[in-house]
Amino acid sequence: MRSVYAGWLVSLVLLTLATAGFTREPAAEIKKLSFAHTTLENGLEIYSIEDHSSPTVAVQVWYHVGSKDDPDHRSGFAHLFEHMMFKGNEHLSPDTFDELTENVGGENNAFTAPDVTVYHEVVPSNYLEPILWAEAERMSALALNDTNFKSERDVVKEEYRQRIAANPYGEFSLAVEQKSFAVHPYKRPGIGNIAELDASQLPEVKAFHSIFYRPDNATLIVVGDFTPSDLERWANKYFGAVARPTTKIPRVSVTEPPRTED
Repeated sequence: MRSVYAGWLVSLVLLTLATAGFTREPAAEIKKLSFAHTTLENGLEIYSIEDHSSPTVAVQVWYHVGSKDDPDHRSGFAHLFEHMMFKGNEHLSPDTFDELTENVGGENNAFTAPDVTVYHEVVPSNYLEPILWAEAERMSALALNDTNFKSERDVVKEEYRQRIAANPYGEFSLAVEQKSFAVHPYKRPGIGNIAELDASQLPEVKAFHSIFYRPDNATLIVVGDFTPSDLERWANKYFGAVARPTTKIPRVSVTEPPRTED
């Protein structure tokens, strides 16, 4: 045992001597992120970064509503509505976003988190205007009919079966969320609950859109190859036309009590 300790000690001394002459390089300075910020009259916040290094542009619309805002006994509602936002309206077909992105080498998708639901696209920069138009369209109106509702509800239920029911550790991930919070709605399963999804009705979906999907509850982010004057003009033209509701946006006011035991 002594020989082992002696070996460790010799190695440590040699390592110390070998590195004694080196000095630490100062950390590289991180440049401050430069961005523009404005707010439209209807309350929509816009953040943008102009970058002409690539002839592309990324667009994101963040709605400040997530799984924590699901109605009582309707877990998965925000997730369900993420799907509904791709069903179009009288001016948008269900394929519009794919046509505006994938058909020109771009991409589009969305995700639901506890606090937000985000829709995002990356396209060639000359497609920025139609993307802004399409995002404003689905903010203002959707094809919220029974056929679309039941179709997307079935899709969300199938996601639950694949990601949770058929996954050996699927239930574990839900249990972690539920055990991490006692009363706060963060404990709700964001993916949903099949029984509660089955009980949901179309009028509830319409109410969810009118309550949360509004310009004063959203943030538009644009980064890439664009001209600020064009962005300002198009944002006002399309998003500025979306009316700001007079109703108050409900916010979660639950306070999680201090954890005093395991």
